Amino acid sequence: ARPGYAPSIIPRQLMRKVKESPTPVVNSGPQRKWMQLRCGNAPLRRVAWYDNCPDSALDKLLRTACRIGIETEYLLCEKGGLPLAVSSSLPTAQTYELVPTVRRASALEVAKAAEAGLSVPGADAVVVVDPVSTGAVVAHQAVHRMGLQVICVWSESIPEELKGFVAHGMGISHAGVLSHEVGEVAKTAAAVRAIGANVVACIVGCETGVSLGDALAEALQLPGNGTLKSGLRRNKYAQAEAVRSAGLEAPFQMQVDSIEGVEAFLAAWSPSPYRAVVKPVEGAGSDGVSICDSRDGVVAAYRALEGTKNVLGLTNYSVLLQEYLAGDEYVVDTVSRDGVHKCVALWKYDKRVYNGAPVVYYGMQLLAIDSEPRLAEMVGYTASVLDALGIRHGCCHTEIMLVERGPVLVEVNCRIHGGEGTWAPMAEAALGYSAVTAMLDCYLDPAAFADLPVVPSDFSVHVMEAKLRSPVAGVLKSINEERWLAITRLSSFKSACVMVSVGQPIAKTIDACSASGNVNLQHESLEVLRRDYAAFHELVEAGLFEVH
Repeated sequence: ARPGYAPSIIPRQLMRKVKESPTPVVNSGPQRKWMQLRCGNAPLRRVAWYDNCPDSALDKLLRTACRIGIETEYLLCEKGGLPLAVSSSLPTAQTYELVPTVRRASALEVAKAAEAGLSVPGADAVVVVDPVSTGAVVAHQAVHRMGLQVICVWSESIPEELKGFVAHGMGISHAGVLSHEVGEVAKTAAAVRAIGANVVACIVGCETGVSLGDALAEALQLPGNGTLKSGLRRNKYAQAEAVRSAGLEAPFQMQVDSIEGVEAFLAAWSPSPYRAVVKPVEGAGSDGVSICDSRDGVVAAYRALEGTKNVLGLTNYSVLLQEYLAGDEYVVDTVSRDGVHKCVALWKYDKRVYNGAPVVYYGMQLLAIDSEPRLAEMVGYTASVLDALGIRHGCCHTEIMLVERGPVLVEVNCRIHGGEGTWAPMAEAALGYSAVTAMLDCYLDPAAFADLPVVPSDFSVHVMEAKLRSPVAGVLKSINEERWLAITRLSSFKSACVMVSVGQPIAKTIDACSASGNVNLQHESLEVLRRDYAAFHELVEAGLFEVH
């Protein structure tokens, strides 16, 4: 014992009683709790409350922290969009998202405004950057399904000739139309605010708008993916390297801007038999893609691309050289909210050699997750790829090759599936939703997004898209009526989108952008669907188009 210290001596009987007595209850009072709040792209806000405070007091606290007026309704959502009741009994140390509910116009108000050629007054607005192709379908649904206004922002990258790439019936009246200038994101954001509408989302409509979409969403403090990793979302070489750095499978590749770079690739990549891929670093629709069977072919394909403009109007200053991945090609269409990724469609491509071009689309089939043994693996791989690229919000259209070593990335297109959205009605018939509806729900209806399945399954019908192809070029003289009638009488024929017309130029089909249109096939029987798909291509091969 320490000097001057006498230890207490407790009788053994009393010690037994102390040990046997119950632990005294200590009244600690109300429990102090806290949460982090995410409001758009603004910095996280932290608030605290006590467990027994009135729910109305917590509501007022949340509104004040996120600057939400008493007249505005909102949802408090956990990660992935599932709404929660605002209550002091919520668990502590959680992160939630506070989402103001969207002010929508009624169907009647939308119809009256459309008839008058006006935007819908009083409704909230979404910005769509480069609303062409499927982006025009998204804008149309934002107005007619969601009852919102749409502000069109043209990026600096989109060629003038692409601005009219809007399918018949998909045109809308915009609340405003703005043209972005290089390096002027703050100016463009100020112009969006000056329109006076309450902007609730910034959506990318086309590949050309990906970079501006990141920057503009950030400037407007709206949900988005930020600009930190924007460079990865257009450059296919940078994408694959980021994926490789994350420990995922990626193709062997080099990005080159000189013939010396080509020689370095040839020295490093020498499979037998020889095969390699040459394509633009930033492109779309298989434009400029070559599959080369020799070293000389790689050099020739590089020289053919060097310094040219691609289908998006961008100059090919650099060219991507990659290993050829032998296997089946798939598309994994995803929609993400707050880092929760949902696969909303799985498509299997049918690409073949046609008119001397190596990767011409013949069609694609929508697959359920259990229709092939490695699809679940592919979806998991894709989610990891999106994480590596910093994708937390919005649509992605990811192309994957399934090879012997597993799924390998071809490229991620950080926007919605293109092709003018003609596939969307097929997906909705099979699943009840599409990437178009899911993307709008992701931005505008978190509860609906939370209800979406994680993967596609339980089809109502089976669907395929079949591409119309032309072996001839010139001015279209006629479409063979007998063969076209036979196509429309196929048991699974549902609809057609013909992109050519008599008296107008028609091009030889060499990629997705030069296809002559497509036919949607839909049937309860997969056997009937496949039979009709084969019959369709036999009719196309027999010849549909006559030119002058």
